[in-house]
Amino acid sequence: MIKEFTSTKKFTGFPCTHRQWRAESHCRYVHGYSREFYFEFKCLERTVEGWVVDFGGLKEVKTFLDYHFDHTFLAAADDPELATWQDLNAKGVIQLRVLPNPSMEGTAQWVFEEADKMVRAKTKGRAWVTMVEVRENEKNSAIYRA
Repeated sequence: MIKEFTSTKKFTGFPCTHRQWRAESHCRYVHGYSREFYFEFKCLERTVEGWVVDFGGLKEVKTFLDYHFDHTFLAAADDPELATWQDLNAKGVIQLRVLPNPSMEGTAQWVFEEADKMVRAKTKGRAWVTMVEVRENEKNSAIYRA
């Protein structure tokens, strides 16, 4: 019988803005949320301390989240106004971060992929990310699983 161990970690307080330029609703306008990120980690073998991951060892993940989502403007890589956002960034009006897709679903997938690389490297493959939930507010979230 294979034993799997799971732990979770939540990071909160990432105020950022984005827009869904393809939307035919009010979501096409620039709007913002304070995003939250909820991670699920797994392993087959715990550390000598008995942990799946050392939460104190997730500083690289936290730094990544801070850089991309703390007081930033998220634009899709294919946004037709990307040059406008780049100009505003150059003028110091916004802190532009270009993502493949800044939706909650797109963010969940992208953050999952990036964080999983970090966790696998930090633990030498002993632990990995199995799920990321990105919450835009108390009512809405998106989840990406391995």
